[in-house]
Amino acid sequence: MAGRREERSAAKRAEIVAAARKVFTTHGYLGTSMDAVAAAAGASKRTVYQYFADKEELFTAVVLETVDRGYEFFRPHILTLAETDDLENALRRHARVTVAGIMNPEVLQMRRLVMAEADRFPEVGRQYYERSWVRTTGLLAETLTRLTERGLLQVDDPERAAYLFTWLVVSIPLQRTAFMGNAAICTKAELDEVADEGVRVFLAAYGVRAQSGKNLP
Repeated sequence: MAGRREERSAAKRAEIVAAARKVFTTHGYLGTSMDAVAAAAGASKRTVYQYFADKEELFTAVVLETVDRGYEFFRPHILTLAETDDLENALRRHARVTVAGIMNPEVLQMRRLVMAEADRFPEVGRQYYERSWVRTTGLLAETLTRLTERGLLQVDDPERAAYLFTWLVVSIPLQRTAFMGNAAICTKAELDEVADEGVRVFLAAYGVRAQSGKNLP
């Protein structure tokens, strides 16, 4: 009986967080009220307050749970990359997954929201950065180290290489949408093209052939 109550409670909390995510990303922090969240969740305001003490606590939960979902999306792809025997194609696949994941409209909306509220909630911004970019690129750095140990890459600074790989494949479309909004979101074909070109440049710098070529007279 207690287990069912816990399941219902967890489900209701998830409904509230999902509803709050839509309201926050649509209206911003200041434009969001607990009444609006309750209405969107199909719950009473009293129910919302049973789970979250105030709007700030709800905002923090929405941001961090979205970030954690994103990390769990990327994690298996990065771990799979570490074990590949077909590096170039595996990097292309991972690059395409990376740019598609980051350019997901929900992810973009949350990123804009956190950036807009960074001065008001610097701790939330710090946790967003550490639990998204730092954690994901850290795992990618471990994978690049593994690929170097296996003789498939030559990477001296895995952390820097992980950041460079990520920005090679996401910077162009991400910057476009940062200034021009969702109207500037690229098509899948355009994202794939950018991802593939990013891999080509990355391998030109860190591929075994590229490194060997540097030693030629």
